[in-house]
Amino acid sequence: MIRSYFKIAWRNLYKHKLYSLIHIVGLSTGVAACLLIFLFVRYELTYDQHNEHYERIARITTTVHTPESDNLSLATTPYPLADALLREYPEVEATVRLESSPAAVTYENELVTEAGFYKADQSIFSVFSFSVVAGDKKDALTKPNQLVLTERIAKKYFGSAEEAVGSTLVSGQQPLHVTAVVADLPPNSDIRIDGLLSADFSKVTSWMEDDFPVYTFVLFKEKPDLPGFEQKLQRLATQYVQPELDEMGAIDYHARFLVEALADVHFSEGKQMDTPKGNKQFNYVFSVLALVILAIALLNYINLATAKASERGKEVGVRKVAGARPLELVRQFVIESFLLIGLAWVVAIGLILLSIPYINLLLGTELSFHWQDHAVFLIGAFIATTFFTSLYPAFALAGYRPIDVLKGNRKISLKGVSLRKGIVVIQFAAAIVLTVGTLVVYWQVQYITNADQAFNVNRVVSIRVPTDDVNRSRVNGFYEALRQLPEVQSITSGNGVRGEDVALATTLASNNGKQRHLFCNYFFVDANFVSFFQIQLLEGRNMSNYLPTDKTEAFLVNEAFVHTMGWSETDAIGQPVEGFDRKGKVVGVVKNFYYKSMHNLVEPLAMIYQTDAPWFISVKIQPRDLPKVKVLWQRLFPDMVFNYTFLDEAYAAQYRKDTLTMYLFSCFTILAILIACLGLYGLVALMTARRTKEIGIRKVLGASVPGIVTLLSNDFVKLVLLAVVVASPVAWWVMDKWLEDFAYRIDIEWWMFAAVGLAAVVITLLTVSGQAVRAAMANPIESLRDE
Repeated sequence: MIRSYFKIAWRNLYKHKLYSLIHIVGLSTGVAACLLIFLFVRYELTYDQHNEHYERIARITTTVHTPESDNLSLATTPYPLADALLREYPEVEATVRLESSPAAVTYENELVTEAGFYKADQSIFSVFSFSVVAGDKKDALTKPNQLVLTERIAKKYFGSAEEAVGSTLVSGQQPLHVTAVVADLPPNSDIRIDGLLSADFSKVTSWMEDDFPVYTFVLFKEKPDLPGFEQKLQRLATQYVQPELDEMGAIDYHARFLVEALADVHFSEGKQMDTPKGNKQFNYVFSVLALVILAIALLNYINLATAKASERGKEVGVRKVAGARPLELVRQFVIESFLLIGLAWVVAIGLILLSIPYINLLLGTELSFHWQDHAVFLIGAFIATTFFTSLYPAFALAGYRPIDVLKGNRKISLKGVSLRKGIVVIQFAAAIVLTVGTLVVYWQVQYITNADQAFNVNRVVSIRVPTDDVNRSRVNGFYEALRQLPEVQSITSGNGVRGEDVALATTLASNNGKQRHLFCNYFFVDANFVSFFQIQLLEGRNMSNYLPTDKTEAFLVNEAFVHTMGWSETDAIGQPVEGFDRKGKVVGVVKNFYYKSMHNLVEPLAMIYQTDAPWFISVKIQPRDLPKVKVLWQRLFPDMVFNYTFLDEAYAAQYRKDTLTMYLFSCFTILAILIACLGLYGLVALMTARRTKEIGIRKVLGASVPGIVTLLSNDFVKLVLLAVVVASPVAWWVMDKWLEDFAYRIDIEWWMFAAVGLAAVVITLLTVSGQAVRAAMANPIESLRDE
């Protein structure tokens, strides 16, 4: 019996090739899009869960409260915290500290920076899960200058993991002895570790030394109560950190330690000195998007299946007269759906396998699809889609009364018509919401990427210069050598231009006799900085090389600093200011410029003269002339990596996620529209075939081709216009929420909804008109021959 069901199902699919193709293309596209988004969201939500005890691991972070409640959040903590946690809290099983320590390694006669090297305690192997490939992790980091490599790095430098163990890697003239090789960490690890260096952090006893340099992780003996443990930590801050703050003169400053579950670390936001983070909202948005696209595809199937059901009415009538029971008919139609949906899933999995390499390249991920890893989800999703799409059409067909369908008296159910119209409205409403969303995202990304930054970084190369005692004495010579290069159009030096290197400090200033403690950003610059970056000077003057007092007393501030202090630009000039161990006055006010992302308001900024050797030298130069700069570098710093950044690329990278959101939104919106149009095309073809005799009679009575096309198109255009009305407020609310993440944002204009509505009507007319014109131009004799 089952075999005959499959045979009948296959014959039916083959007989109606167009509708079978529409079903397969629509369903496979929807399922593929949904599964791709599922793979990405699952990848994001399982960060660091490869660790055996991830539910018992937490990260400690620091928040510093300033006198004016400007909280500074740091992902890092003081050196002694880990030892204090282990010593004073019995619920703690182990702690580990990690300190970023990029290494310059010689490789194929070139110096290569390994950014993924970290100093770590030996206890890292107790807290996190590492699979040892070669060597022994038991004492791998207990002695000075020991190094543990990942398998990828070991193969890069030594050919194999086995050859690496016992070998030496030289970094900065310091030999590092490889004691073990561990398997590469999964790509969805928050801290990308390529190498671990031994370190003795316990030698440092000061809690305020080096401004909180280490990441601190805790392994608890049992699954912890994190809010409760966080309250306990305040005793440490009061007992150890506060006395040192008071001794430094920071009387009104307070530190607090916060706790994050390891599973939440990847989505932690707003912390200085943190690793690159994910965006939970991004995952939520695309999860909803996946469900919307899948819903459109499934509704397509239901709509076409119920619309086509009447054509099989006589088949149902004959089967019932022959003794078929309703459940047997339901079983047959469900098997037909099972076969068709099964084909669609096979095509969908093929599309996924073809798309994954491109998706990985686009998102910077390492997604993979192994059905056995997702077997439960895939089987569940397949069964759910099969039953959801097949049960209603199957019961609708099985419910036909044989006497009606065999006499030809079966009338079209108003309930069925209303359902199909409702489905069309829902499909197009969803597509319109996505299209409006894409339009808003596009214009917002255009706005933030093309806005006047008031800070010209075109063709600017920022070079990170050495900071060690040996090489810093040569930095000024390197600066002068660059200045003499004819290819260098202009040059400046200082710290802060890369955004992540901005210093933070409290600044003391007065307004109407009231002293304020303003926590603000600091740039260390030279006299060329303002003109080099074409920053507009609003009041006062620039710093000068010819005024000795400027090097120790001059402050340049931005508009945000002035407004926060309650001054006017004119009144700001000459105001006494104290910050970063300098006492001086404001000599100039510059226009706000966007040295950070436009997601945030421009923060108060003070610029002071760079008196020590700088961390960065910036030059304006053509990219083709950069090798000449590298030659100078290798002459002066032969043991250092030439580390440079094109600033325009660095600043554009701040908006990569926004650009990616725009691109993905556009792709999935196009998919949703195509799926909806496929369904509309099939529905129009069915409706047109059903009204063939009506069209023939109208033509005999003198109806024109345009009149018949208008008649057939009107119903669908009305449905699309209703979808526009339904979708518009939803789209406005959703996108207004999305725009709240931007300090500088566009307004959602009425023309966006009008443009999308017009486009929806045009697409509908194009989809409908082909079938309508063909029906209107058909010879009425053919359709009325049997009457």
